[in-house]
Amino acid sequence: MSDDEKQTPAVESPVEKAPAPSENPPPAGVEVMDDARTRALTEALQSSFKVIRVIMVILAVAFLGSGITTVENNKQALHLQFGEYKETLSPGLHWAWPYPIDEIVQIPVNENRTITSDVGWRTEDEETPQASTQFNPTYDGYTLTGDGNVLHVKAEMNFSLDETKGDAIKAYELGFSDITGFLESVLDNAVYHASAGRSAIDAYTKQSDLRNAIERRVKKTISGIDSDLRIKINSLTLDVTVPLDVKSAFDAFLVVQQESLTKVKKAKDDATSTMANALGQAKVIEGGGRTAANILLTSVQAEAEAFSEQLPYYEENHGLFEQRLIAETMKRVLTNAVDVFYLSGRTPRIWLNRTPEKRKLKEGGTP
Repeated sequence: MSDDEKQTPAVESPVEKAPAPSENPPPAGVEVMDDARTRALTEALQSSFKVIRVIMVILAVAFLGSGITTVENNKQALHLQFGEYKETLSPGLHWAWPYPIDEIVQIPVNENRTITSDVGWRTEDEETPQASTQFNPTYDGYTLTGDGNVLHVKAEMNFSLDETKGDAIKAYELGFSDITGFLESVLDNAVYHASAGRSAIDAYTKQSDLRNAIERRVKKTISGIDSDLRIKINSLTLDVTVPLDVKSAFDAFLVVQQESLTKVKKAKDDATSTMANALGQAKVIEGGGRTAANILLTSVQAEAEAFSEQLPYYEENHGLFEQRLIAETMKRVLTNAVDVFYLSGRTPRIWLNRTPEKRKLKEGGTP
């Protein structure tokens, strides 16, 4: 044996061995039946695959169609993607990937929401203030006023979101873990702050000023914490009362104060009326004086003009002018005289203005 034959082992070429013929071949009828079953199974599987494909297409269309959302007119929506804010959607038709990829949260912006601050009102066991000779902060609810007194104050705020500010929706829904608790705390703070800024009498009698102060404080606090959170305060109602043990004293003081205000108002009205009457009379007197002055001035001016007109005639003939003036004067003086005896000039003369009447005789008498 050569060296090559020793080093290289003989390799047989792979030859497929023909299957040994079965000793007992199946009958011809059984082979035909197996082929029919195979074809039937194949056709059934093909039909099933077609139905499955149709169902898959329908499911895909339904899946994509489920992302279509209609935002109503009185609402706005937040578009979240994997839980993270993406944009604010206005009313109308919008599409997004179905959950859990995207999520559209609709928020009614015009819905009225109400929060209540009753920390300064209720007691621990009762919904209304109770009579007590002393106050326990852990049991009684009250507010401290600027003059060192206490009051019971309950505030109820009705508000809605500002739909003109898209960020307000985002801030309200996503900016706080407990937005209701936050707003209640803000309202509580405003009640305490406004009460401490005025006396108990002013807070009790001027509740409109107290309400305005609480509203301003709420807006200022919210804007200082989150400028995007814009709310509209629709109404703010207050219920203010003094401690029940001193309520009678408060009421008595208010009665006296009201009487004082009434008397002061009456005195002011009387003073105003008296002043108006005095001014009216002064104007009447002043007007009368001006009228008399105008009449006198007009009369003097007319007499001055008449004198100026007569002056040339007087200078031409003094005697004639004097006689004419005397005649006019006597005519004016003697208009209503009955018996006139008049001496004229240096020569005594008697002027009779009428014929003497005959005396009538009385019956049976003498003249």
